[in-house]
Amino acid sequence: MNNILVIADGKVAKKFIERVTNKQISELNFYILAKDKEFFNDLSTNTANKIILDPTSIYRLKSVCKEGFYNSVFIVMQDANEAFVVYKNIRIINKKVRIVALDTDDIFNEVEDSFLNILNSNEILANRLYDYLPSVPLVAQSIGLNQGEIMEVIVPFASSFSYRHISSIPQKKWRIVAIYRDNKLLLPTNATMIKPRDRLLIVGNPNVLNNVYKKIKNKSSQFPEPYGKNFYLILNIKNDADDALKYLEDAIYLLDRFNNKELVVRVYNISNLDILEKIKSFERNNIRIYLSYDEVDEGVMFTDIQNHDIGLILISFKSFKYNRCYEALNNFKKLIYLFGDSRLKKIKESIVINTEKQDIEEISTVAFFISEALKTKLIFADFNPSGDFEETKEIIEHIEILSQVHNYPIEIIQERENPIKAVKRMKDVLIVMPFKKDIELDSILLYFKRDVISLLLKMDSHPKLLIPIEE
Repeated sequence: MNNILVIADGKVAKKFIERVTNKQISELNFYILAKDKEFFNDLSTNTANKIILDPTSIYRLKSVCKEGFYNSVFIVMQDANEAFVVYKNIRIINKKVRIVALDTDDIFNEVEDSFLNILNSNEILANRLYDYLPSVPLVAQSIGLNQGEIMEVIVPFASSFSYRHISSIPQKKWRIVAIYRDNKLLLPTNATMIKPRDRLLIVGNPNVLNNVYKKIKNKSSQFPEPYGKNFYLILNIKNDADDALKYLEDAIYLLDRFNNKELVVRVYNISNLDILEKIKSFERNNIRIYLSYDEVDEGVMFTDIQNHDIGLILISFKSFKYNRCYEALNNFKKLIYLFGDSRLKKIKESIVINTEKQDIEEISTVAFFISEALKTKLIFADFNPSGDFEETKEIIEHIEILSQVHNYPIEIIQERENPIKAVKRMKDVLIVMPFKKDIELDSILLYFKRDVISLLLKMDSHPKLLIPIEE
């Protein structure tokens, strides 16, 4: 049996005593010490032992504080100065008993005592008020390390986490350990789908959790958000001289589909002044053109992207491959539009080719946004030479729900065919696909692998929208 001494005074102490006595914790034996017997008026303490004496008197306190009798002492008093005197008295009597003290006036700030737990009432109230602010993470206060490693997040309706299966969400250095839905606790499995208004209990590295919180709360309200706001066209004249004006016109066509966006154009390796003058003629309030006569490195691009809140990068396939530029672009974690043979205004269909479940669930929301913006038909194509479509059921469930959420139709195709051959026959389509770090465009071994993503990417005739994914 653990004996607990509560030195009590004031309303908070009464509330605390009411709670612990009503709970009737069988392993704990409570002794309630108050200065006046009036404290016990209207207070049901049938399960606790009452002691009436002045705890600020060390002589009187010694009479009830026998060495080793109490496992813990709680000092819950409304006068912080009196509480501090009581604390010092107990320490004279017992150097190592665990003490929990309520500090209402920062009296205990300078105390160094490894056996003392201080509850600062002002700080507790401020923290609880802070928790009720919108758009701030709710962090566990009384369990774990108190460092933010346990967090609760409510999933917004337009979150990129909505309607995704747990298995499709990479969880490195963090985990979704529980979901609260309709006032019920769910212990999620890989097949569990996250829904809007779910409360996710997540555990992990505090810094990682803060980033996860931002991703969950970030609403994809308008393309290319949440990756950024504006568009960035890269023109490497060494590769793009013949088609530079065509690429610029396509970028402007996309820009005009949206309000309050800017197009930033970075032109480099300039050797043709005639093309340069034509490009400069397109400059206007929402089109900024930056010139570099030599090569530009990853640092220049990164600065452009940061300074102009870039969400979508437009680039030709030749420049994408040039000096393995795709490796730098992958580091930026932005959407990439690769120009193809079809002009943007001629694209009639956007198509998502089934690859891996995790990838599809991560890119599908963006596929709906770009299809709505370009007013194209949206297709999910599951090409499988073996004809085994059983594993696609969860992906189709996810896509059909998103179709209802976005109020935008999607056609689902399942055919027993090689996906590369099927895509080659298509015309005027935009391929929406994941952008992975391990893509390989130069190796001859690529043709002997079953890397559908790299093989699709190598088909430079089709325009593509690449979506960076967590790996």
